[in-house]
Parts: sequence; C-alpha cells; structure tokens
Amino acid sequence: MKDTTKDTLRSDFEKMMRYSLQKNGDFSFNIFGDYATSVLNFYVGSSILAIAEKRDAALFLANLYNAGIKNAIDQQDLQEIADVLAQDPTLNYQVLAPIFD
Repeated sequence: MKDTTKDTLRSDFEKMMRYSLQKNGDFSFNIFGDYATSVLNFYVGSSILAIAEKRDAALFLANLYNAGIKNAIDQQDLQEIADVLAQDPTLNYQVLAPIFD
C-alpha cells in the first residue's frame, strides 16, 4: 500500500474520530467498525485502494483504532478484526459523511 494511501486513510480516520468524539463523546468499537467497513469499500469502489490492498488497509485502520485505546487489543485479535472488516461488503454513505465535511 502506498504512503499516500496510508496518509489518506489516517487523515480520514482522524476526521471520523474527532467527529464521533465531538458528537457522541466516544469513538466506540461499533462506530469504528461501521466506519471502517464503509470507508474501505468506498476506497475500493473509487479506485483509491486496490482490492488486493483491502486487507492490509483494514489492518492499518484497526491498528490506528487500537493505538487510540492504548493498545488494548492483542495482535491476534487485530488480525481477526482486519479479516472481518475486509470481508464485509457494507457501504453506508451516511457513516462516511463526516469525512467529507
């Protein structure tokens, strides 16, 4: 995965996290999961991310989330989370709206 793609993933993740913290007072795992599946599928559909890179991007996002919760999730669980995120076909544009503001 290119550094520019990682930068975009990180930037949009941070936008979503800030929005969620401001609106909800937290950035729960459920909110993260909804966001991550939608953003990954949006990026693939927009050719920002190659389908072959989707799993790596899912792991990258999971690691960003984990860093925000003081690395409470172990590596084995992060791998499983990445697998689930990468396999989920959900694309909810309403969830993604905050990253486009």
